[in-house]
Amino acid sequence: MVSLVASSPWRTARFFSVPHRNSPCGRSRLLFRRLATVRAAASDGKEDAPSKVRVRFAPSPTGNLHVGGARTALFNYLFARSKGGKFVLRIEDTDLERSTRKSEEAVLEDLSWLGLGWDEGPDIGGEFGPYRQSERNALYKQFAEQLLKSGQELERMKETAKLNNLPPVYTGKWATATDDEVAQELEKGTPFTFRFRVPKEGTLKIDDLIRGEVSWNLNTLGDFVILRSNGQPVYNFCVTVDDATMHISHVIRAEEHLPNTLRQALIYKALGFSMPHFAHVSLILAPDKSKLSKRHGATSVGQFREMGYLPQAMVNYLALLGWGDGTENEFFTIDELVSKFSISRVNKSGAVFDSTKLRWMNGQHLRALPSNDLVKILGERWRTAGLLSESEGKFVEEAATLLKDGIDLVTDADKVLSDLLAYPLHSTLASSEGQAIVEDKISEVAGSLISAYDSGEFYGALQEGPGGWQKWVKNLGKSLKRKGKALFMPIRVLLTGKLHGPDMGSSILLLHKAGNCGVITTEVGFKTLDERFKILREIDWEAISKDKQAEPVATVSH
Repeated sequence: MVSLVASSPWRTARFFSVPHRNSPCGRSRLLFRRLATVRAAASDGKEDAPSKVRVRFAPSPTGNLHVGGARTALFNYLFARSKGGKFVLRIEDTDLERSTRKSEEAVLEDLSWLGLGWDEGPDIGGEFGPYRQSERNALYKQFAEQLLKSGQELERMKETAKLNNLPPVYTGKWATATDDEVAQELEKGTPFTFRFRVPKEGTLKIDDLIRGEVSWNLNTLGDFVILRSNGQPVYNFCVTVDDATMHISHVIRAEEHLPNTLRQALIYKALGFSMPHFAHVSLILAPDKSKLSKRHGATSVGQFREMGYLPQAMVNYLALLGWGDGTENEFFTIDELVSKFSISRVNKSGAVFDSTKLRWMNGQHLRALPSNDLVKILGERWRTAGLLSESEGKFVEEAATLLKDGIDLVTDADKVLSDLLAYPLHSTLASSEGQAIVEDKISEVAGSLISAYDSGEFYGALQEGPGGWQKWVKNLGKSLKRKGKALFMPIRVLLTGKLHGPDMGSSILLLHKAGNCGVITTEVGFKTLDERFKILREIDWEAISKDKQAEPVATVSH
């Protein structure tokens, strides 16, 4: 998995002291790095895969869970479950100023909402806890001391980075400070930190499970800090110690962590830890191919949750951002993803986040829910939105069945039901699209409907249900010598007030039920069928026809 290729079978690394200007008042002071030596073994072979799969997701509790982080968590979860392994949740809260317990709780809540249950973590414990980095300082210092005790002198660098035309790296000016020089600074109370001395020759290679072989020249790195002057360990040292002591077998993370792998691999080697497998997942990109960020809209799991997305849809969509099972299928349950997931099918190219496709996928999952679950979700939504006074009952069940095809997000349900209950007859008749209906003698159909209403025939047909309604409409068509669109369109407009919508017969039957069930709130402004027929009686169809005929017709001059 990882090999360190150098000019000799052993290379040495050490901690050392270095002058550093870091005063907020502009005064110079010296920060000396304590000297010590570590050893990194060279190897051309790959590490054997650990017998037990253990992966981890290690978020920093400094904000909301980004969809990129959620996808990383998902890939770790799927890999662990597909291999019968363990999924570990670890909180990387070494950034003491920005890390908050509130953010940690939000991350855990989002992961739970997605259904990504963990086997070990800060809330449930485990064999290799604690699972917050802020609670593991004693362990980090223990391994730092281990490095110190292994020390021996390291030869001076022979050439500077500048002469070698290399990227800026730490020059190691104080790397060869004598014990007396160090002691003098310590007596003065000069702050110091631990710094890892990097071999100046050779290369390090890893076999990334997604990207293949990745290598670095060691002379591009420079010596790096592992413990700050305040005693706090830095990210790369913490991560290495944590992954090793928690027996993590596979590190699956975002590609932005790839540069950290070099530092971490050196620390693994120096401490004699077994190296895990690495797999670096591509970034999630915005439609303009830049890194997805807040300027592109919603990016956190919590935001999508509030917008009405289902966890099943989020999991399905995130899995497809860089992975596929090799078929045209795009609809997966989480159990299906577990059975099909493979790291070998993760693409190393960036995946574009398409909010339109996510919305479509959410609709697919919403409509795939068991009927009782869908009714419960929509009923609660309609009651919460103030459209209905109750969230259960026959009206809710029939409304959910009729309207579900027009709902992609749960929040869409508000508009869909409101549209069904609305009666914008006058605006429809006055519209350009309604003109053809008016001109096709809609008044004749209106007259027949009113007659059927007065005789009780209309309500009799509705009470017989779908079959009775269809039979009555067919007979009405025969009496008016109309069929198809010429019959159905004017009936739809007159009774629903709209030109388009769900199935006409089902809509009118549901409107009939809405007028009798008593669950429609007054805020909706719903007009019952009785009220609609009253409006139809008052319409001056002759005046409407004349108004339409009087409207100017646009002409094109050449």
